[in-house]
Amino acid sequence: MRRSSFLALAAVLLAPLAAHGNDVDLPELGVRLGTLPGGMTQPQVTQRAAGYDAVMRFGLATLEIFREDDPVPVGSDVADPRYRALLDRRYRGGVESKTLGAPTSLGGHSAWTVVDAREDSSADLTHYTCLSYVIVDQHLYRVAVTADGSPGRPPEFDSLVKALSGVSFEQVQRPSRG
Repeated sequence: MRRSSFLALAAVLLAPLAAHGNDVDLPELGVRLGTLPGGMTQPQVTQRAAGYDAVMRFGLATLEIFREDDPVPVGSDVADPRYRALLDRRYRGGVESKTLGAPTSLGGHSAWTVVDAREDSSADLTHYTCLSYVIVDQHLYRVAVTADGSPGRPPEFDSLVKALSGVSFEQVQRPSRG
């Protein structure tokens, strides 16, 4: 599993896409996704108490992006294992970023990315996750690609991980309440 985790992480870091796909703007989150593969579902954007969440699907894979509305505490750094331990407790996604992962870059910002594969013998499936934390303009983003596969990692998972190389962050734009 370590080799496949390294390959998926390398895809995030190094692999530009040869062909450009669909561009998706998520103004409520201040995110623009370029180079998404064709066939993605329309993003489902939801306002939560703590921020905004967007979910899209591509075959067996799901891309979820969450942006916290409250600014992170001054001095917060996704490279700090103590800060990531707090995030692990807050989000309880089954992936431990405190001790796993590596520094990466997402949309030109320092990020921390964990690639994980966990076997579920009861369902004869493997659950694949690529999770990145990034702080942009003092706000935390949690970007996760997930998929279940058997016998191997679904190609849609790899496509979405590669597509993260085309993410950019912009000014948040939300409809005025009035």
